[in-house]
Amino acid sequence: MQHFPGRCRVRKIGWRLVSRGFTEKELIETLLAGYRSAAPLLGPGDDAGMLSVPDGRLVTTVDTITEDQDFRRVWPCGYRTTGYDVGWKSVAQNLSDINAMGARPTGIVTSLSLPAEIDLGWVASFAAGVSDSIEQLGAHDCAIIGGDVGRGREISVTTTAFGSLDGGEPVLRSGARPGDILAVCGVLGQAAAGVDVLEQATSRSEIQTMPVGDFPSEWPEDVRSAVLGQLRPRPRIGAGAVARASGAHAMLDLSDGLVRDAERIADASGVSIRLESASLEHELRKLHEAAGSTGVDPWKWVLTGGEGFALFAAFDADADLPEDWCFVGRAEPGEAEVRIDERFARDWLAENIGQASSGWDPFR
Repeated sequence: MQHFPGRCRVRKIGWRLVSRGFTEKELIETLLAGYRSAAPLLGPGDDAGMLSVPDGRLVTTVDTITEDQDFRRVWPCGYRTTGYDVGWKSVAQNLSDINAMGARPTGIVTSLSLPAEIDLGWVASFAAGVSDSIEQLGAHDCAIIGGDVGRGREISVTTTAFGSLDGGEPVLRSGARPGDILAVCGVLGQAAAGVDVLEQATSRSEIQTMPVGDFPSEWPEDVRSAVLGQLRPRPRIGAGAVARASGAHAMLDLSDGLVRDAERIADASGVSIRLESASLEHELRKLHEAAGSTGVDPWKWVLTGGEGFALFAAFDADADLPEDWCFVGRAEPGEAEVRIDERFARDWLAENIGQASSGWDPFR
């Protein structure tokens, strides 16, 4: 990985990137002018950067978002994704993974690939989204230490994040025990509802006249909130470290849906998980308008919708849950499986919402 300065390993004309009239140097300068974060020991400017690791251990994760896989440049509803949206989400989903280990985010590096038609205004917007995501999500110790730029057929961003456990132990997926209570911190289903709203078709003339980054004027406020939950998710950074300090035995973030991610806890921990539908019904009310506008059963979003990056964790049976955590079920002895009430989850989903899939899988 390059640390911004240096040659770009893509097709060039001389040293000039095939682009809308800007050079690699101008692209990097635009990014660096827009980035704001905590100060690293050594930031962009050399072949690599440096972070302090006082704990002696480094928590790390990497994730990629790619056009037409994780977002559309122009959605069927007419909304045009901004650089700000892409920058925000690329950081938020990685900070969420650090959070889910019970760690504190300390740094990121970002590799940005762009098609030729993207201009520097989009790049500046991307940098603002990266910076605002770090700041507004509360990752105040997280430093931008560099990255890479290149050319591609579509917009693609790969972000690597680093974190510190500050002397504690990581919270793994494998620590749930029979008798534990299961709880979530964050909003369930909102980001998935946002996808279904964005995927609603709008006439071509309306798309052409809609300003970049604007929503259709007829959308109710909670529909807009659902869409923003997809475009600019807000994981509760810091809640993972609080859960670790409160004795969480197992934890992950809900990137692929509550049922699918509960299956991962069940498999790793060797327990049976029972989700209680009555404890999840309050999430449905937050999705009433989105459900009405799309005709989708909100249970689908709450149980199988991903990308909201809420935390899901197991605690002692008699634990006082930390603030903003809500009970959703229990871990029980038995084979690694997930039930909703007394039914196998896949049977419940098939019967109640006509869906056999338990969540998102990018290869299906």
